[in-house]
Amino acid sequence: MNNRQPIIVVVDPDADRATSLSSRLDRRGYHVVRRSSGTDALQCVAEYRPDLVLSVVEVLDIERPELIHSIREISPSTQVLLIPGQGSSPPLPEGDGGADGGDEVVHAVDRLFDRTPSATF
Repeated sequence: MNNRQPIIVVVDPDADRATSLSSRLDRRGYHVVRRSSGTDALQCVAEYRPDLVLSVVEVLDIERPELIHSIREISPSTQVLLIPGQGSSPPLPEGDGGADGGDEVVHAVDRLFDRTPSATF
């Protein structure tokens, strides 16, 4: 069994939201790399071959279908999880508990990597 930390690329042009989410994931034991654009994210995917790209829906420099297609071409095993962006939800609040939007994303990532018992979403 491979015990390395999963690598997650967080793609969000909103620095505050990206920092909040990245901090939460880092505290959960993930290796997080932040990028603010789709172009930078694709370069990062080529370099790191991450386990997951976690991106806001509205990555400004690349359309969503192109971003997903390009990630899959560069690294077929990398999973992609899209989350609502600035226009769709409030910024992710800080905190370790509760059921706010930020925690929902972290719990979804945990389930993706089988890090929680039988949580439901």
